[in-house]
Amino acid sequence: MSELYESEDFIYNRIPIRIFNHCFDGIEIFTPTHWHRNIEFNLVTCGRIRRIVDGIQYDQTEGDIFIVNSGEIHADHWIDETDHFEGITVQISKSFMERWLGGDFYLSIPEKAEDMQQMINILLQFGTLKQKKEQNGYAGFGENLDGTVENDLSRIRAMELLFRLLGVLRMSCVKKPTGSRRNREDSINKIKEITNYLDKHYTENLTLAAVAEQFHYTSAHLSRLFKKHIGINFHDHLQYLRLMNCVEMMKIHPEMQLTVIALNNGFPNIKSFIETFKRFYGCTPSAWMKKKR
Repeated sequence: MSELYESEDFIYNRIPIRIFNHCFDGIEIFTPTHWHRNIEFNLVTCGRIRRIVDGIQYDQTEGDIFIVNSGEIHADHWIDETDHFEGITVQISKSFMERWLGGDFYLSIPEKAEDMQQMINILLQFGTLKQKKEQNGYAGFGENLDGTVENDLSRIRAMELLFRLLGVLRMSCVKKPTGSRRNREDSINKIKEITNYLDKHYTENLTLAAVAEQFHYTSAHLSRLFKKHIGINFHDHLQYLRLMNCVEMMKIHPEMQLTVIALNNGFPNIKSFIETFKRFYGCTPSAWMKKKR
Protein backbone atom coordinates (compact mmCIF):
# COMPACT_ATOMS: atom_id res chain seq x y z
CA MET A 1 0.00 0.00 0.00
CA SER A 2 1.26 3.50 -0.76
CA GLU A 3 2.39 5.65 2.12
CA LEU A 4 0.16 8.19 3.82
CA TYR A 5 1.94 10.98 1.91
CA GLU A 6 0.91 11.45 -1.72
CA SER A 7 3.64 13.03 -3.85
CA GLU A 8 3.11 16.04 -6.10
CA ASP A 9 4.77 14.64 -9.24
CA PHE A 10 2.38 16.48 -11.52
CA ILE A 11 3.94 19.88 -10.75
CA TYR A 12 6.25 19.07 -13.67
CA ASN A 13 3.32 18.86 -16.08
CA ARG A 14 2.58 21.75 -18.37
CA ILE A 15 -0.91 21.54 -16.88
CA PRO A 16 -0.45 21.75 -13.07
CA ILE A 17 -3.77 20.10 -12.22
CA ARG A 18 -5.46 16.76 -11.78
CA ILE A 19 -9.18 16.31 -12.42
CA PHE A 20 -11.21 13.34 -11.19
CA ASN A 21 -14.89 12.53 -11.78
CA HIS A 22 -16.29 10.22 -9.09
CA CYS A 23 -19.25 7.83 -9.03
CA PHE A 24 -19.42 5.33 -6.16
CA ASP A 25 -21.96 3.35 -4.15
CA GLY A 26 -21.97 2.11 -0.55
CA ILE A 27 -18.66 1.01 0.92
CA GLU A 28 -16.87 1.98 -2.31
CA ILE A 29 -17.31 5.60 -1.19
CA PHE A 30 -13.95 5.58 0.50
CA THR A 31 -10.52 7.21 0.31
CA PRO A 32 -7.92 6.15 2.91
CA THR A 33 -6.25 8.66 5.21
CA HIS A 34 -3.53 10.55 3.35
CA TRP A 35 -2.03 13.99 2.73
CA HIS A 36 -0.31 15.84 -0.09
CA ARG A 37 1.21 19.23 -0.91
CA ASN A 38 -1.26 20.08 -3.64
CA ILE A 39 -4.48 21.91 -2.83
CA GLU A 40 -7.70 19.99 -3.43
CA PHE A 41 -11.15 21.29 -4.39
CA ASN A 42 -14.10 18.91 -4.01
CA LEU A 43 -17.68 19.32 -5.25
CA VAL A 44 -20.56 16.94 -4.51
CA THR A 45 -22.76 16.68 -7.61
CA CYS A 46 -25.10 13.92 -6.39
CA GLY A 47 -25.72 11.97 -3.18
CA ARG A 48 -23.61 12.46 -0.07
CA ILE A 49 -20.22 11.73 1.45
CA ARG A 50 -18.43 12.10 4.79
CA ARG A 51 -15.14 13.97 4.65
CA ILE A 52 -12.68 13.71 7.54
CA VAL A 53 -10.07 16.47 7.70
CA ASP A 54 -7.66 16.81 10.61
CA GLY A 55 -9.85 14.53 12.71
CA ILE A 56 -13.09 16.49 12.13
CA GLN A 57 -16.03 14.99 10.22
CA TYR A 58 -18.01 16.96 7.64
CA ASP A 59 -21.09 15.40 6.02
CA GLN A 60 -21.69 16.85 2.56
CA THR A 61 -24.53 16.68 0.07
CA GLU A 62 -25.22 17.87 -3.47
CA GLY A 63 -23.86 21.36 -4.15
CA ASP A 64 -21.40 21.38 -1.24
CA ILE A 65 -17.77 22.40 -1.81
CA PHE A 66 -14.84 21.38 0.34
CA ILE A 67 -11.27 22.70 0.13
CA VAL A 68 -8.39 20.58 1.45
CA ASN A 69 -5.39 22.82 2.07
CA SER A 70 -1.81 21.74 1.49
CA GLY A 71 -0.60 19.19 4.03
CA GLU A 72 -3.97 18.55 5.72
CA ILE A 73 -4.57 14.94 6.73
CA HIS A 74 -7.85 13.81 5.19
CA ALA A 75 -10.01 10.86 4.19
CA ASP A 76 -13.44 10.17 2.67
CA HIS A 77 -16.05 7.69 3.87
CA TRP A 78 -19.61 6.60 3.27
CA ILE A 79 -22.23 7.75 5.78
CA ASP A 80 -24.50 4.76 5.25
CA GLU A 81 -23.88 1.54 3.29
CA THR A 82 -26.81 2.38 1.00
CA ASP A 83 -25.34 5.76 0.00
CA HIS A 84 -24.60 6.92 -3.54
CA PHE A 85 -22.04 9.60 -4.32
CA GLU A 86 -21.00 11.53 -7.40
CA GLY A 87 -18.53 14.38 -7.40
CA ILE A 88 -15.61 16.24 -8.92
CA THR A 89 -12.13 16.68 -7.47
CA VAL A 90 -9.61 19.17 -8.81
CA GLN A 91 -6.08 19.10 -7.38
CA ILE A 92 -3.77 22.03 -8.13
CA SER A 93 -0.02 22.09 -7.62
CA LYS A 94 0.92 23.99 -4.45
CA SER A 95 4.06 25.28 -6.17
CA PHE A 96 1.93 26.75 -8.96
CA MET A 97 -0.49 28.32 -6.47
CA GLU A 98 2.35 29.92 -4.52
CA ARG A 99 3.56 31.72 -7.63
CA TRP A 100 0.19 33.46 -7.96
CA LEU A 101 -1.17 33.69 -4.41
CA GLY A 102 2.03 34.00 -2.36
CA GLY A 103 3.80 31.50 -0.15
CA ASP A 104 2.02 31.89 3.19
CA PHE A 105 -1.73 31.36 2.90
CA TYR A 106 -4.59 28.95 3.38
CA LEU A 107 -7.94 28.84 1.59
CA SER A 108 -11.47 28.92 2.96
CA ILE A 109 -14.88 28.52 1.31
CA PRO A 110 -16.27 31.77 -0.22
CA GLU A 111 -18.64 33.61 2.10
CA LYS A 112 -20.67 35.31 -0.63
CA ALA A 113 -23.28 33.23 -2.46
CA GLU A 114 -22.29 34.59 -5.88
CA ASP A 115 -18.63 33.68 -5.33
CA MET A 116 -19.64 30.21 -4.18
CA GLN A 117 -21.79 29.72 -7.28
CA GLN A 118 -18.94 30.89 -9.49
CA MET A 119 -16.62 28.32 -7.92
CA ILE A 120 -19.25 25.58 -8.37
CA ASN A 121 -19.62 26.49 -12.06
CA ILE A 122 -15.85 26.37 -12.62
CA LEU A 123 -15.53 22.97 -10.93
CA LEU A 124 -18.44 21.63 -13.00
CA GLN A 125 -16.67 22.81 -16.16
CA PHE A 126 -13.48 21.07 -15.05
CA GLY A 127 -15.49 17.87 -14.66
CA THR A 128 -17.04 18.26 -18.12
CA LEU A 129 -13.61 18.87 -19.65
CA LYS A 130 -12.23 15.69 -18.08
CA GLN A 131 -15.27 13.71 -19.24
CA LYS A 132 -14.85 14.89 -22.83
CA LYS A 133 -11.18 13.90 -22.83
CA GLU A 134 -12.08 10.43 -21.56
CA GLN A 135 -14.77 10.07 -24.23
CA ASN A 136 -12.15 10.95 -26.85
CA GLY A 137 -9.89 8.21 -25.56
CA TYR A 138 -7.45 10.46 -23.71
CA ALA A 139 -6.60 10.13 -20.03
CA GLY A 140 -4.85 13.39 -19.17
CA PHE A 141 -5.42 15.72 -16.24
CA GLY A 142 -4.63 13.06 -13.65
CA GLU A 143 -3.32 9.91 -15.27
CA ASN A 144 -0.64 11.37 -17.58
CA LEU A 145 2.21 12.61 -15.39
CA ASP A 146 4.75 13.21 -18.15
CA GLY A 147 3.24 16.50 -19.31
CA THR A 148 1.90 15.01 -22.54
CA VAL A 149 -1.51 16.44 -23.37
CA GLU A 150 -2.93 15.31 -26.67
CA ASN A 151 -5.34 18.13 -27.37
CA ASP A 152 -4.03 21.73 -27.42
CA LEU A 153 -7.52 23.20 -27.18
CA SER A 154 -8.39 21.25 -24.04
CA ARG A 155 -5.07 22.28 -22.52
CA ILE A 156 -5.85 25.95 -23.16
CA ARG A 157 -9.36 25.45 -21.77
CA ALA A 158 -7.97 23.87 -18.61
CA MET A 159 -5.63 26.80 -18.03
CA GLU A 160 -8.46 29.26 -18.69
CA LEU A 161 -10.57 27.58 -16.00
CA LEU A 162 -7.59 27.43 -13.67
CA PHE A 163 -6.99 31.18 -13.86
CA ARG A 164 -10.70 31.89 -13.43
CA LEU A 165 -10.56 29.81 -10.26
CA LEU A 166 -7.45 31.69 -9.11
CA GLY A 167 -9.40 34.93 -9.51
CA VAL A 168 -12.18 33.69 -7.23
CA LEU A 169 -9.64 32.43 -4.71
CA ARG A 170 -7.74 35.72 -4.65
CA MET A 171 -10.91 37.77 -4.15
CA SER A 172 -12.77 35.55 -1.69
CA CYS A 173 -10.77 32.67 -0.23
CA VAL A 174 -7.16 33.59 0.60
CA LYS A 175 -6.45 33.87 4.34
CA LYS A 176 -3.30 34.48 6.36
CA PRO A 177 -2.49 31.78 8.96
CA THR A 178 -3.14 32.77 12.57
CA GLY A 179 -0.93 31.78 15.51
CA SER A 180 -3.32 29.00 16.52
CA ARG A 181 -3.36 27.61 12.98
CA ARG A 182 0.45 27.58 12.87
CA ASN A 183 0.53 25.69 16.17
CA ARG A 184 -1.97 23.20 14.78
CA GLU A 185 0.17 22.73 11.66
CA ASP A 186 3.19 21.96 13.87
CA SER A 187 1.12 19.33 15.65
CA ILE A 188 -0.04 17.89 12.31
CA ASN A 189 3.56 17.61 11.13
CA LYS A 190 4.37 15.51 14.19
CA ILE A 191 1.52 13.09 13.53
CA LYS A 192 2.53 12.81 9.85
CA GLU A 193 5.97 11.63 10.91
CA ILE A 194 4.42 8.98 13.13
CA THR A 195 1.88 7.77 10.56
CA ASN A 196 4.61 7.48 7.94
CA TYR A 197 6.52 5.32 10.43
CA LEU A 198 3.45 3.10 10.83
CA ASP A 199 3.15 2.80 7.04
CA LYS A 200 6.61 1.22 6.99
CA HIS A 201 6.29 -0.96 10.11
CA TYR A 202 2.60 -2.01 10.28
CA THR A 203 3.51 -5.68 9.72
CA GLU A 204 5.45 -5.69 13.00
CA ASN A 205 4.12 -6.22 16.52
CA LEU A 206 3.56 -2.54 17.29
CA THR A 207 2.07 -1.16 20.49
CA LEU A 208 1.06 2.33 21.54
CA ALA A 209 3.71 2.34 24.26
CA ALA A 210 6.51 1.23 21.92
CA VAL A 211 5.69 3.80 19.23
CA ALA A 212 5.28 6.54 21.85
CA GLU A 213 8.74 5.73 23.20
CA GLN A 214 10.17 5.74 19.67
CA PHE A 215 9.03 9.35 19.23
CA HIS A 216 9.67 10.46 22.83
CA TYR A 217 6.01 10.87 23.81
CA THR A 218 3.95 9.43 26.62
CA SER A 219 1.32 6.91 25.56
CA ALA A 220 -1.44 9.27 26.69
CA HIS A 221 -0.08 12.18 24.63
CA LEU A 222 0.32 10.07 21.49
CA SER A 223 -3.20 8.72 21.92
CA ARG A 224 -4.54 12.30 22.13
CA LEU A 225 -2.62 13.28 18.97
CA PHE A 226 -4.25 10.47 17.00
CA LYS A 227 -7.73 11.25 18.23
CA LYS A 228 -7.26 14.95 17.51
CA HIS A 229 -5.78 14.77 14.01
CA ILE A 230 -6.80 11.38 12.59
CA GLY A 231 -10.19 11.14 14.29
CA ILE A 232 -9.64 7.63 15.68
CA ASN A 233 -7.35 6.16 18.32
CA PHE A 234 -3.91 4.64 17.69
CA HIS A 235 -5.06 1.01 17.78
CA ASP A 236 -7.97 1.56 15.38
CA HIS A 237 -5.73 3.44 12.94
CA LEU A 238 -3.14 0.65 13.00
CA GLN A 239 -5.79 -2.04 12.47
CA TYR A 240 -7.35 0.00 9.69
CA LEU A 241 -3.93 0.36 8.01
CA ARG A 242 -3.38 -3.39 8.20
CA LEU A 243 -6.88 -4.03 6.88
CA MET A 244 -6.39 -1.81 3.81
CA ASN A 245 -3.21 -3.70 2.94
CA CYS A 246 -5.03 -7.01 3.40
CA VAL A 247 -7.80 -5.87 1.05
CA GLU A 248 -5.26 -4.89 -1.60
CA MET A 249 -3.64 -8.31 -1.31
CA MET A 250 -7.03 -10.03 -1.53
CA LYS A 251 -7.70 -8.20 -4.81
CA ILE A 252 -4.31 -9.08 -6.28
CA HIS A 253 -4.11 -12.65 -4.94
CA PRO A 254 -7.69 -13.95 -4.51
CA GLU A 255 -6.36 -17.51 -4.31
CA MET A 256 -4.24 -16.78 -1.22
CA GLN A 257 -5.46 -18.10 2.15
CA LEU A 258 -6.96 -15.43 4.39
CA THR A 259 -4.85 -16.55 7.34
CA VAL A 260 -1.66 -15.97 5.35
CA ILE A 261 -2.87 -12.55 4.21
CA ALA A 262 -3.79 -11.55 7.77
CA LEU A 263 -0.49 -12.65 9.32
CA ASN A 264 1.58 -11.11 6.51
CA ASN A 265 -0.01 -7.73 7.19
CA GLY A 266 0.45 -7.52 10.93
CA PHE A 267 -2.72 -9.06 12.36
CA PRO A 268 -1.88 -11.32 15.31
CA ASN A 269 -4.41 -13.97 14.21
CA ILE A 270 -7.25 -14.63 11.77
CA LYS A 271 -9.90 -13.81 14.38
CA SER A 272 -8.59 -10.26 14.81
CA PHE A 273 -8.58 -9.79 11.03
CA ILE A 274 -12.16 -11.05 10.59
CA GLU A 275 -13.47 -8.89 13.44
CA THR A 276 -11.79 -5.79 12.01
CA PHE A 277 -13.05 -6.59 8.51
CA LYS A 278 -16.65 -7.06 9.69
CA ARG A 279 -16.55 -3.81 11.65
CA PHE A 280 -15.42 -1.90 8.57
CA TYR A 281 -17.21 -3.68 5.69
CA GLY A 282 -20.20 -5.17 7.50
CA CYS A 283 -19.48 -8.72 6.31
CA THR A 284 -16.81 -11.42 6.56
CA PRO A 285 -13.78 -11.42 4.22
CA SER A 286 -15.09 -14.60 2.56
CA ALA A 287 -18.49 -13.04 1.87
CA TRP A 288 -16.82 -9.92 0.49
CA MET A 289 -14.67 -12.02 -1.84
CA LYS A 290 -17.75 -13.82 -3.18
CA LYS A 291 -19.38 -10.48 -4.03
CA LYS A 292 -16.27 -9.44 -5.96
CA ARG A 293 -16.16 -12.58 -8.12
